[in-house]
Parts: sequence; C-alpha cells; structure tokens
Amino acid sequence: MDKVGKKIKEIRKSKKITLVELAKMTGVAQASLSRIETGIMTGTVESHQKISEALGVSLAELYEDLDTRYSQITHVEPKQENITILNDNIQLEVLTTSTSQKKIIPTLYTVSPSSETVTDKLDRGTERFYFVIEGEITAIINKKDYLLKKKHSIYFDASLPHSLKNSSSSTAQVLCATSPPRI
Repeated sequence: MDKVGKKIKEIRKSKKITLVELAKMTGVAQASLSRIETGIMTGTVESHQKISEALGVSLAELYEDLDTRYSQITHVEPKQENITILNDNIQLEVLTTSTSQKKIIPTLYTVSPSSETVTDKLDRGTERFYFVIEGEITAIINKKDYLLKKKHSIYFDASLPHSLKNSSSSTAQVLCATSPPRI
C-alpha cells in the first residue's frame, strides 16, 4: 500500500498542500498522514476516502497504481526482427514480447499463394485459434479441410495434427493465438 502513500504525497505536493493543512481538511491526524505517505502505515479505506476528497481526486484515481493490469499491457510496433521466414512462401510474426511470461501467444502467418505450412501437432491441452485477416485459407485439422475466408475463424485442440494451406491466387494473412504459449 506504500504506492497509495506515495500517490497521496505526490498529489498533495502538486497542489501545494501541507500535511498540517491536509490533516485539518480530512480530520486524519498529521502523524497518521505522514506514516501513510512514507509507507509505515496503510491507513483505512475511510481515511483514504477523506484524503482523496480533500485532494480533489476519486478513490479510484488514488488506487489506480495498485491495479497491476496496467503494467501488463504490452504495445508492440511492427519490427523486421519479429518476422521469421519459415520458407520462401511463409512468414511467421510473433505479435508480442516476453513470450515466456504470456498466457497466449499471438502470431501472424503470411502465406503466399499455392503454399502450405508444415503439419504441426502440439501437446494435449494446447488450444489454437485462427482468424483470417486477408485472403482465403484452408485449415487442415486431422486430415479434414475447413475453408476459411476473410473474417472467418476456427478454434481447435492443437494436439490434433494441423496445417494451413493457401490454394488461392492471393496472399493470405492469418492471426493465430495459442494457449498455453507455443510457437
């Protein structure tokens, strides 16, 4: 909770409010405020509510740094080094970083006309999702063909042998998501 204390101190100082003034505004003892700001004491939700109101921020704003979901956001811009050339006709681009720390690995397959990926068979319990962004592709899963056109998707158990085949005359792009992470 020392993040809350740091946030209180940061907001208080930016508004040029002293600890004495904040104590008067909130009814929370100056010593308690000091302990909260330094992380020695956490305070209560009630005291945090009084402090946030006195500082003109919501309780949610005061607590926002406690929500670790924001620190887990990964924004990746396209880079040439993310692209793996599987062969002359197929490219695979990993669309995230720190793949060993992810629960899902998103990849982008670019499959040239008249090309097919190698047959893949992952561990039991691994799931895979394909979504066609551009073109037309056939997902071959356990020797059964599924024609996927633009905006079509398929979700399956990736322990079944599977591959992607582009029989069309234009390049296809397929978003792939695999969980647990496997490339």
